[in-house]
Amino acid sequence: MKKSNYSLFAITILSTLAHTQSSNNNSTTFKVQMTVTERCDIETGQAQNVDFGTIQRSSGALTSSGSLNVVCTEGTPYAITLHSDKALKNTQDNSIQIPYQLYQDAAYKVVWGESSQESFTQSGTGTDQPFKVWAKIEDGKTNVPAGTYSDTVVATVTY
Repeated sequence: MKKSNYSLFAITILSTLAHTQSSNNNSTTFKVQMTVTERCDIETGQAQNVDFGTIQRSSGALTSSGSLNVVCTEGTPYAITLHSDKALKNTQDNSIQIPYQLYQDAAYKVVWGESSQESFTQSGTGTDQPFKVWAKIEDGKTNVPAGTYSDTVVATVTY
């Protein structure tokens, strides 16, 4: 009888193991993904005008600065160009002009303009990047009739 009890005990254990091993499982895998594309934007409404202020007569060289903000996807190389007539025009008579130049630096050495050689190059950080725009009117160029003078600059980001 003892032998039979051991056999019954062994059959019970084997049956439990067989049931555990014969459980049906099925699995699969899947991915979680997305694609990030390169993108750059000039923040509209955040550009600060270059304002030389008000003068009463011809004076020495005048300098001023403004700014613009660019946000690009992290690691995206880009170039900013500035397109303008490079002259402040009298709002009553466009033939009366005051020439000026835009620069990338406060030392007024690196011209910022329309060509690829005059572009400001950078890589995106994924966050807002502010850029100063420096401007200079050379000495003696403001000997013009009284009036309001202005020009429009178009900033373009290429990536």
